Amino acid sequence: MKELVHAIKTAVFQEYDRAAEKFGEANNSDHESYAVILEELEEADEQRFAFKSYMEEFWKCVKGNDRKKARSYLLEMQRTASNAASEWVQVAAMCHKATQKEQANL
Repeated sequence: MKELVHAIKTAVFQEYDRAAEKFGEANNSDHESYAVILEELEEADEQRFAFKSYMEEFWKCVKGNDRKKARSYLLEMQRTASNAASEWVQVAAMCHKATQKEQANL
């Protein structure tokens, strides 16, 4: 788990660097930070809701002993969980970006 946390932190800073190059190193205000973080959070939530839906369908397949269809839902769950993890990396990166204006003023 320790290695995974380190890898995620690295991904957060890489995502921050990518976003900083494209949109600037810091947000202009806390209001902008709120909006950017909220947008990423909503995208993460969309992935969570999709995952939950696939999970419910997977369970129906398990109960109905439909292994082929269950496997297809498992693959969708894996894809969606990876997308959700990516969205959370973006949330963390935008939280980091929100602190950058403060850092420049210190």
